[in-house]
Amino acid sequence: MLHSIHRPRLGTALTLLALVALTWGGAAQAQTYTGGIADNFAAPTEPASPSAGLLTWIAANYMYPGTRDYDEGGADRYFGTTFTNLTRNGRICGATLRTQVFNGGLNDSFGLKFVDTTGALLVPAWGRRISTLGVPSLTTGTINLDLAALPGGVNLLPTLNAQGFLDVTVDDDSAVDYVTLTLTPCRTDVFMRDNASDVGAEPGTYGSWGIWSSPDIRVCQMPGCVGNENPEFGQTNSIYVKLNNTGPNAPVGNPGVGTLMLYYTASGGGALWDTDWTFINSKPVTVPAGAVGFEVEVPWSNVPGPGHYCLLARWVSASDPMTFPELIPSNTVSNTIQNNNIAWRNVNVVNLSPLVSTQSFNFRVRNLLLDGTSSAALEVRVPEGPSFLEQGDITLTLEPELWASWGQKGTGFEVISDGVVRITDPSLARLEDLHLPSHAGPMVQVTFSATEEARNAPAQQFTVQVVQYSETEEARGELPEVGGVGYDITVGVTEP
Repeated sequence: MLHSIHRPRLGTALTLLALVALTWGGAAQAQTYTGGIADNFAAPTEPASPSAGLLTWIAANYMYPGTRDYDEGGADRYFGTTFTNLTRNGRICGATLRTQVFNGGLNDSFGLKFVDTTGALLVPAWGRRISTLGVPSLTTGTINLDLAALPGGVNLLPTLNAQGFLDVTVDDDSAVDYVTLTLTPCRTDVFMRDNASDVGAEPGTYGSWGIWSSPDIRVCQMPGCVGNENPEFGQTNSIYVKLNNTGPNAPVGNPGVGTLMLYYTASGGGALWDTDWTFINSKPVTVPAGAVGFEVEVPWSNVPGPGHYCLLARWVSASDPMTFPELIPSNTVSNTIQNNNIAWRNVNVVNLSPLVSTQSFNFRVRNLLLDGTSSAALEVRVPEGPSFLEQGDITLTLEPELWASWGQKGTGFEVISDGVVRITDPSLARLEDLHLPSHAGPMVQVTFSATEEARNAPAQQFTVQVVQYSETEEARGELPEVGGVGYDITVGVTEP
């Protein structure tokens, strides 16, 4: 017979099933589910949460009706509770259970079960007498169990992954203070490429292509397009992102479960996280084990107006957290270099044809210092292939304040009017000694003009980049590359 611990409190109580995230080895997030309160059986009681199937099983297999709550004493009544939705963060690679009990009987047992909705007991189930688990009769103690290596050599992880829930039972003269289940998701490493040769290394290396040219992000004005398009204002566009579950930070073999989150900012150079970025949309995704180029479509219905935008994709996952914390505010370039969970695409499409001789684009030059004037430079470069200057002109028009602060230093350009420069070097031009006031983000208009001969010739492809170099909080007094825009230019007549 159980010695009374305290009288159960009558009435309704709130369910106490908490989910707490704990850091696990810096590599994944463990989820801790706790039922009851660790209060050494203090009144009032806390309600247990047995599933309907578990209640059906107990009623069919035990002569006395009803179940007991946490902290509840008394004789001849089962304790039962169910932990559900356990695979919400993907496959489970570790599970431990911690329980404080008062062993009120000579032959009372502790059990771990999987009972379906009909009350049928699934195999395997596991159980032991409480006394053999280190808590003698009529004493209080704590039971610690590894569900992958239970006494008797039983491993419940395969069934835990298959069913996604766990039933805990204690019979029938014993009381339970609390039950804590801690799960470790199987570690995964989903990544998005920053360039065509990116294999997910952290930090990444980028050469002349820039970190802001991810080939794994593209836009379609209508679903299913081929290639990349500029977003169209006034309609829902589609953003396609390719996810690769083959990253080097975890063994391949487990599906990646997380949320793909997308943001936009004004087209230009530097950007601060998260103040410069506006949320577009998110989508929960399961990336198959070993997947390469697993493409996900996300609708973009809030294009803010005509224009061109940078896009940022972030993979947020409990089993694959950011390696490098994203401070607020922080440099988006630094975050993207350090984390293969982040990809940045700032590529505009330029089509110059017999009917369109010129296109212009705004490029924001962002001061990335939290306070004070920042030195900066702008480059216009051709990363590879033929130069667009063989078929036309590139001009930069600086806003009056930016023009006034510039000493017209640099190479590869000529001033053609007040505030306007023409690029003359076919491979690289650089505007030096720009000065950006505190919190400033002036615009530079980038204009591409093609000759009539080129516009009427068979189509040719060109790539031009405009790149910002400026001081950052991490590199005051220096001018590292902080972002840019790629322009994919088609000049001429495209065959139907």
